[in-house]
Amino acid sequence: MIIACGLLAALSLPVIPSRWRLDANPNPPSQGQISAAENQARQRQAALGAQQGHLSAAAAALAQLQVQAEVLTERYDKVQVDEQRAAAAYRVAQTRLKYAQQANDASQRRLADLAAEEFESGGGFDSMTSMLGDANGPQGYLNEVGIGQVLAQYGTDTLAESQADDVVAKVFRNQAHDLLAAEQADLRAARDLKLAIQAAVARQLAFVQADKDKRNKLAHDLATARAHVAALQAARRAALAAEAAAAAARAAAAAGAPEGPSQVPSWAWGSGASASQGNIAANWALTQLGKPYLWGGAGPDAYDCSGLTMMAWAQAGVQLLHYTGYQWEEGPHVPLDDLQRGDLLFYATDNSDPATIHHVGIYIGDGMMVDAPYTGAFVRIDSIYQPGIPIGAVDPAA
Repeated sequence: MIIACGLLAALSLPVIPSRWRLDANPNPPSQGQISAAENQARQRQAALGAQQGHLSAAAAALAQLQVQAEVLTERYDKVQVDEQRAAAAYRVAQTRLKYAQQANDASQRRLADLAAEEFESGGGFDSMTSMLGDANGPQGYLNEVGIGQVLAQYGTDTLAESQADDVVAKVFRNQAHDLLAAEQADLRAARDLKLAIQAAVARQLAFVQADKDKRNKLAHDLATARAHVAALQAARRAALAAEAAAAAARAAAAAGAPEGPSQVPSWAWGSGASASQGNIAANWALTQLGKPYLWGGAGPDAYDCSGLTMMAWAQAGVQLLHYTGYQWEEGPHVPLDDLQRGDLLFYATDNSDPATIHHVGIYIGDGMMVDAPYTGAFVRIDSIYQPGIPIGAVDPAA
C-alpha cells in the first residue's frame, strides 16, 4: 500500500548541507570528524536515556502521590459529610433542649400552682381548726386531707418530672456538643492532610515538568548531533561522488567520449531558499489550519503531509515533489538549532536510515510546526518533537 506522506525508499542522490557545499568548502569532512560526531551523538543518546529513566521514576512517584491524593480527598469528603451530620444532630439536640427547657419551666409553674392551691385549701391552718371550721364537718375535713395527699403526691411526681427533664436536656446537649467537636477536629485534620498531599502533588508535578524540559532539551541536542553526523556523512559522500564523477569525466574526455550526467544534485552548487520565501511558505501553511488529512491530498480542501509542504512552498515560488523521500533531497540540510521559518522537518521510523522517512512538517518558529499528521486528523500546529525526534531538516532549494 502506498503511503502518501512518504514511501520508504532509499536515497539515490547525495545531499550536501550548506556548510559543506562543494563550492563553499572544497575540503570534505574526514572520517575522523565523522567518528567524533558519532561519538558525541552516542554520548547524547546515553544522557537522553538516563534522563528518560529519571523522568519515568518521577512520573511513577507522581502517579503514587495522585492515588494518595485521591484517597485523602475522598476521606476529606467523608469527614465533611460526617461533620455536616454532626452539626445537624447538634441543631436537633438544641431543639430538644429548648423543648426540655420549656417542659422544665412548665413543671416549675405546676409546682408553684400546687403550692398555692395547697396553701389556699387549708394547708396554712392547723388540723383541728380546719376540721371544726369546715362546713361539711369531719367528713369534709377527711376528704380535704385526702385531696391534699393526692396533691402532695402529684407535686412529688411533678418535681421528679422536672428534674428528669433537666437531666435529659443536659444529656442531649452534652452528647451533641461532644460529637460535633469530635467531627470538627476530624475535619480539620482531614483538611490539613488534603492540603499537604495537594502541595506534594504540585511539587512533584513541577519536578516532572522540569524533567520533561530537560529530556526535551537532551532530545533536541541528540537530534542536532545526529543531524550533524548526517550532514558530515552526506558531505563526504557527495565530495567522494563528485571526485569520482570528475575522474570519470576526465577519463571520458581523455578517451574522447562526451561527459555523463553528474550525480550531484543541481542545488548543490546553489543555495537554499531565502528567509522571505520561508516566511511566505510558513505563513501560507498557517492559513490551512483545520483542513482535513487526505491521502494523496494536495489541496485546496484537504492535504497529506507532503502535499501540504509542497503547496506551501509553491506559494514562495519553489517547486517540490509530492513525496517526503524526494523532498528530503530537495535542498540543503540544516541543523535543528539553526532552523528558519519554512524549513521542512522530517520524521523516520529509524533515524539512522533516511529510507524510513514517513512524515514532514513545515517549521513556523518557537519550536513549533504546521503539519497534516494522519488520517482522521486535521492540519494543525504541533511541537517539532510531538511526532518524535526529527531525523533532520531541509531548507528547500531556490
